[in-house]
Amino acid sequence: MALPVALLAAAALAVLSVLHYAFWSWRLRAPTREDEVIHATARDGWRLALGRRRPRGAARTPPVLLVHGIAVNRQFMDFGVERYSLSAHLAAAGFDCFALDHRGHGGSRRPGPGAGAAPPRRWNLDTYLREDVPAALDAVRAATGEDRVLWVGHSQGALMGMAACALYPERIAALVALAGPAHFDAQARVRRLVALRRLPGGRRLRLVGRMLAPVSGFWHPAPVDLAVHLRNVDRAVYRRMLANALEDLQPDVLEQFAAFVREDSFRSMDGRVDYRALLPRCRQPALFLCGEKDGFAPPAVVEASFRRWGGPKRYWNFGHGYGHADLLLGRHAPEVVFPRIVEFLLEASRAAGSAPAGDAVRSSRA
Repeated sequence: MALPVALLAAAALAVLSVLHYAFWSWRLRAPTREDEVIHATARDGWRLALGRRRPRGAARTPPVLLVHGIAVNRQFMDFGVERYSLSAHLAAAGFDCFALDHRGHGGSRRPGPGAGAAPPRRWNLDTYLREDVPAALDAVRAATGEDRVLWVGHSQGALMGMAACALYPERIAALVALAGPAHFDAQARVRRLVALRRLPGGRRLRLVGRMLAPVSGFWHPAPVDLAVHLRNVDRAVYRRMLANALEDLQPDVLEQFAAFVREDSFRSMDGRVDYRALLPRCRQPALFLCGEKDGFAPPAVVEASFRRWGGPKRYWNFGHGYGHADLLLGRHAPEVVFPRIVEFLLEASRAAGSAPAGDAVRSSRA
């Protein structure tokens, strides 16, 4: 008798879990208001999605490529709550905006049967730089006729932007690096977290996020506080981020970040390319942004990347009210952070095509 009861209980729990997931996925769904989705095809066959926001009013060039961080999709840059969509704010300023989904994220898809040789089932940051970035740049050029982009990246997307500026200098006119940690010598808590990278939860992060979304925001667990300063993010926004923007962690991406943390490096996985050593050669104007409460990219490491940069550069620390994710999703980010980005990109747009105006440095705090 005990066994059938246990089976019935397990079946009931499974049904309730499925219903819970389905209901809250629907209830917290927050689709973006992008004008269209275009696709880029990487050389290995992956079909990458780019959500486009056309400019409102007089158009400005170059277009903007927005690149998300680790374990999230393009919704982080073009959020489903319009107030917190950086892409929407930039489109309102006249920019043609393209928010990229890297392979394995959001609307990007692996090629189906019959599409030729199957691409590898695992990838890392080098794959993004070698395959995804050129494909995205070519797709934006095909859509707009513009050879160059203004790169806006958050976290991993900021790291990718730094490396891409060195690898594809003729294709990137300027860089905005939000919370980009090209150094890993001041993140002791991240070192402890990386040691847990082989636990199975990370590969089901999207599922976990949706299951926990309805009850999230009531407490401040330390690992979450590394990425999100919860006191600065409205609970409704945080819940929708978990239900819409979160993605599974990719094993080889984690392994590469583990190497960064272990060695305090920023290099290709095979060790042949030291991306950090290339930063002094970059000549694009760059804006580096950070917050005091950021556990992944604290001000010390963002400022170190800023100091290494070879082109005209600016640095802005938004102080104790801001952490990692809340540079984009913080309560007042649309009034505090977004205007700094718009101002910088407007200047970069006006200067596009002209010689750099020098290496003026401005270090500020909000």
